[in-house]
Amino acid sequence: MRSLRSLCLLKVHSLRLPAQDQSLIPPNLAKDIKIMRLFNKSFIDREMYYGLGGAFVCQDALSIQYDGASWTILYRSNHFDMDCCPHCDFVEPELEQFTMEEGKLAPVPPQSNPENIHQSQRYKDLMSSASVTMEEDGTSGEIKLNLFKDSVPFPVEDKLSILMEMNASRQWVADCGGFYGVGGLYMGGQYIETPDPIQDVFTTPLYHSCIRKAIKKLNWDLDLTYEWF
Repeated sequence: MRSLRSLCLLKVHSLRLPAQDQSLIPPNLAKDIKIMRLFNKSFIDREMYYGLGGAFVCQDALSIQYDGASWTILYRSNHFDMDCCPHCDFVEPELEQFTMEEGKLAPVPPQSNPENIHQSQRYKDLMSSASVTMEEDGTSGEIKLNLFKDSVPFPVEDKLSILMEMNASRQWVADCGGFYGVGGLYMGGQYIETPDPIQDVFTTPLYHSCIRKAIKKLNWDLDLTYEWF
C-alpha cells in the first residue's frame, strides 16, 4: 500500500504544473517530482522480421512509475512466428511487473526461459536495487539496476539500465540494456513513448483482418527471390 506522501506526489505529478508553479513545491518534494516527470512514462516497440528463415513479430512494451519511494516496472514482451500474417498468428504477451523500493533489495523476476536453462540457473535467487542519475535540467536520466547474490554484488557482462532521453524527432525514448523480459535478463532495445496505458497495448492484432494477400503482393512487387510465407 502506498504512503500518503507517495499518493500526494503522484497527484501533483498528474497535474502537470507549469515551471513557475513548481517553485512553490518544497525542495525535498520537487526533486521527486522532477524524477517522476522524466521517468513516469510508457513505451512500445513492435518489429516485423522477414527472411529466408521465415517471418516473425517482436512485441515489447514498458511502463515505468516512480512514486517517491519505489519503482514499479510493468512490461509485456513476446515474439511469434507468422505462418499466415500478423493478424491471424497474433499472440498477446502477458503483462508482468516488478517493484523495487529505494534503499532495499528486491527479488529479480523468475527466470523461466526453457531455451536457456544454464543462464536461468545462473540468475536464480538474484536480488536487485535501483540507482538513478539525471541531468539537472531534467532532459535525460538513467536508471541503473544493480544485481546481488547472497548480499554480494553480482557481475554481469552487460550494463543493466534504462536510459531516458529525447530523440531528434522530439519523442521520448527509453534505451534499455539488459532489461527484465520474458525468461529473465536479455539485451533490450529502444522503445518510443506511447500515450496508451500498457494494460491496453498488444491486446489485439495490429491489423483488423488477414493481410496475407497484401504481403504476397508486396513480395511480388519487390521482385524478391524467396517467399516470406
